[in-house]
This record gives sequence, C-alpha cells and structure tokens, in this order.
Amino acid sequence: MPSAIAKKALENNAITKKQYDKLPAPLLDKVAKHNLAMQKKARKTPAKGGTKETHKKTGKQAHKRGRPRKGSEVKVKH
Repeated sequence: MPSAIAKKALENNAITKKQYDKLPAPLLDKVAKHNLAMQKKARKTPAKGGTKETHKKTGKQAHKRGRPRKGSEVKVKH
C-alpha cells in the first residue's frame, strides 16, 4: 500500500501514474520524497543568472582603458 507521500507526489505530478502502480513501496517513497523536494527547491531558486551588475568607472579611472578597478561605482539592474 503506497504511503501518503506517494499519493501527494502523484497529485502534484512529481511522479507518474505508471511509477505509482509499478514501483515497490520503499522505492516509490524514496522517489516521491526526492521529487517533491526538487519541486520545492525549483520554486525557491531565483532566475538563472541572478541580478546583473555593471561597473562604471568614475574619477581618474573614467577615461582609462581596461576593466574597472576596485572602488568603481556599481549599478544594479533588476
């Protein structure tokens, strides 16, 4: 008899009906628990790449070539 975790996973589409029917109970519980955790984790993570930061050179560095050095102004785009 499948557990409550397996039934919840089936309702949330974390496992398929075929898995629910054919897998043995201990393995089904493991798969269901893992897939539910992965679904929850997927909802919590931010978008890939996160926030974008652009460094703008200020002061003496403003007209020099190359990458911005430490102490430069940082603008954050959302």
